[in-house]
Amino acid sequence: MIELMLGITVMSILLAVAVPSFLDTVRRNRLVTQNNEFISSLNLARSEALKRSGSVSVCASANQTTCSGATNWTTGWIVFNDVNANGTLDAGDGVTPSPLLQAVGPAPAEFTMNATRSFVRFGGSGMAPSGIENFELVRTGCVGMHARRITVSLVGRVSTTTVACP
Repeated sequence: MIELMLGITVMSILLAVAVPSFLDTVRRNRLVTQNNEFISSLNLARSEALKRSGSVSVCASANQTTCSGATNWTTGWIVFNDVNANGTLDAGDGVTPSPLLQAVGPAPAEFTMNATRSFVRFGGSGMAPSGIENFELVRTGCVGMHARRITVSLVGRVSTTTVACP
């Protein structure tokens, strides 16, 4: 009986240490997944701009069919062939075939992603003439160095860094 009680005590201590560590690992993996989903959309836009030798934009979108004009990207985003290079999906981008290349729905409720602009445009050379843009991806309850900054440089290169939580 004493051995059984001792075994249960040791197991309880191990679980008390392991469960919080496991939950933290799951949260970090969700952050990385959200980060990678956005980066893949930016890379798609850049590669399509190169392939089409024309402008392709990514914009924040609340309904995944039009640009919202907001700097809160948590609601989702769309990638589209931006024929008139104005950073918004409109009649000037044509209707046949559909200029919409990709639509991504809202991020899970535990995340926020903000930027200073509502769109990123890649030119036919793959460069980002809309300028350098930083996106801040943060998980609710974030502490320490567990937020992500996604940067699109002028030459169109997309990178990500780990930054301090706000």
